[in-house]
Amino acid sequence: MTLNYIRRGRGRPLLLVHGLGAGWRSWAPIIEQLAERREVIAVDLPGFGDTPSLTGEVSIASLTDSVADFIREQGLEGVATAGQSMGGRIVLELARRGVGGDTVALDPGGFWSDRELVVFGATLRPSIALVRALRGMLPSLLGTPAGRTLLLAQLSARPWALSRETCLPDVAGLADAPST
Repeated sequence: MTLNYIRRGRGRPLLLVHGLGAGWRSWAPIIEQLAERREVIAVDLPGFGDTPSLTGEVSIASLTDSVADFIREQGLEGVATAGQSMGGRIVLELARRGVGGDTVALDPGGFWSDRELVVFGATLRPSIALVRALRGMLPSLLGTPAGRTLLLAQLSARPWALSRETCLPDVAGLADAPST
């Protein structure tokens, strides 16, 4: 499976891997700045953005397999990787497997105690259901700091400080992405 991706800039390549519900566009606020110094490659994981879903199980392992395959297909052996949330977990798994080079994991998801896992699972499912129910109102709700805080408090330390443009694709992805 080929991942949908964008490529900007020149220099040493840097591969960006997004978090749950998102796609490569979640990196849009910083891609051009990074591309001034590096070749930036940002991917849509399977079932997110414009990449089709996997045919089998969707897990950290299967998503990591897809990114590892992409790295090989694109001739990016030794590429520096950066990931956020679920993407952070994926780039750490790539590093554990010896795939890629320098690794940056921003708030990597999934390293929870048993209690935290239960709480996260119990709260994330209703949050996704709420986002799906509010799908048509998301642009308006995310247009205010209060709306961003209400919808994103579970997923961001400072949701009020994010822009509507940054949040909307990621929150819509929670509602729409097949792999969520």
